[in-house]
Amino acid sequence: MRRLSIVIAAALACAVPAFAQTPTPPKPSTPAAATSTLLSVREVMRHIVNPAAETYWAHTGVIDDDKGSNDRTPTTQAEWDKTTNAAAQVAEAGNLLMMDGRARDPGGPWMKYARALNAAGVSGMAAASAKDHDKLFEAGGDIYDACFNCHGKYIPRPKNSLYKQGVEGAVPPE
Repeated sequence: MRRLSIVIAAALACAVPAFAQTPTPPKPSTPAAATSTLLSVREVMRHIVNPAAETYWAHTGVIDDDKGSNDRTPTTQAEWDKTTNAAAQVAEAGNLLMMDGRARDPGGPWMKYARALNAAGVSGMAAASAKDHDKLFEAGGDIYDACFNCHGKYIPRPKNSLYKQGVEGAVPPE
């Protein structure tokens, strides 16, 4: 009887893992539909990039006004989290701008600017997570530069626009 118990226990020990494995779903018989975009580039800017960048910038830097110097660096965990989230949205927006259907010239400057936006967002996330005042400000400048350079190349501006004249310290558009 003892021998039978051991055999049954061993059989169950081998069988249970086999039943516990999740079966692999069958592969679809037709190719998956191509990923399509819901928002246009203008809408990605309006609903994702601009609000995220503005939120990020609202929590970085120092503003001098009539009342003196106002350091906007987060002081609470909730503000740091909000800044980290905004940077994450900026980073992901860079990826969204590289998708088929949005990338204007996949082999050209568009991708460089979208990658710069992504990298700046990633840097902003790291700076906010580390609560690093200086890196937070630096990443905010990188976000600005990515936007400024791309807009200088892809948004038609009047001849007297700052985008055409350039701003001291800004990287000129290609």
